[in-house]
Formats: sequence, C-alpha cells, structure tokens
Amino acid sequence: MRCKKSLNLALLLSFSLLVSVIGCGSDKKNPLVPDIPLDELQAAPLSIQLGDQDYTLETELWRDFMPIAPPGGHPLTALIRVIEQNGEPISADLKAEYLWVLKGDEIWATIFSAETPPLSPQNELHKIARGGPLWETGIEVDAVVGLRLDHGPLELLRAPNQLIARTD
Repeated sequence: MRCKKSLNLALLLSFSLLVSVIGCGSDKKNPLVPDIPLDELQAAPLSIQLGDQDYTLETELWRDFMPIAPPGGHPLTALIRVIEQNGEPISADLKAEYLWVLKGDEIWATIFSAETPPLSPQNELHKIARGGPLWETGIEVDAVVGLRLDHGPLELLRAPNQLIARTD
C-alpha cells in the first residue's frame, strides 16, 4: 500500500512539474537565451565584422495554415541566413546561438533547433527555429541573431522589417 501511495505522489509531482514547465513557455522567453534588454536588441547593427569576414542577416518567417494545421495555424517558424558579404566561405568557427524576434515590445527569444536546414551556399549559415508565438501574419518584425566566433563574445546582428508570411 505504501508503494502505491509513493508511486501516486511521484506521478502527481511529475505531472505538476510538466504543467509548470509548459506554463513557463507561454511568454515565449526561453531560459537558455540571455536576457538582453529590448533597446539593446533594437540597436543591434545591420552588419558586423567577425574576424576578417563581414556578415548580414536575412530571414524567412512564416506561420503554417495548411489544411492539416490545427485551428488557428501553427506557431511562428524562422529560417535565418547569416551571409558572408564577400562571397567567402563561412568560417567554421562561426556559431549562430540565439534568435530574438521583436514585435513592438514583445520578444520571442529562442535557441535554434537541432535539425539541419537544406544545403546552403558556402558563404551562408542557415538555422531554423520553431515553436514561436501565434502572432498575426502580414506584419513586419525585427529579427536579431546572437553570433559567436569560436569562443569569443556574443555579437548581435539585426534584420529589420521582416515580414511574417502565411502558408495556406
């Protein structure tokens, strides 16, 4: 009898933990992402030099409303492309670690998924982030990526006025 009560208590605690973890994700701020103030994200440069390479950022942002999507559509997905502006191959030491998408004073802060995006040109680094907010489509937002060269400091790179598209 004591084992059954212990098992029930363990299940209840596990369920409570799961509910609290799910609930914590509702504001779309990931605890694995540095908490950078909104004004610093908004002031991130549109191009940066890391090592001897110059980089800019392009994005594709969308929400999926295909017939198999749930009512109201899927959450925001982001494909980012960090582009070396001189056509040189991207440094093997360059890492895209974090993504912030800014809608007014709202921030979606996330890490990138482990999936491998389709093949990209040698002068581009592609990453995907999924599970974003349910923001409306047809609006423009700013995207900021956190880059690091080898083990150097985190550098921010911004792409302003990025359209959230809709797939039907």
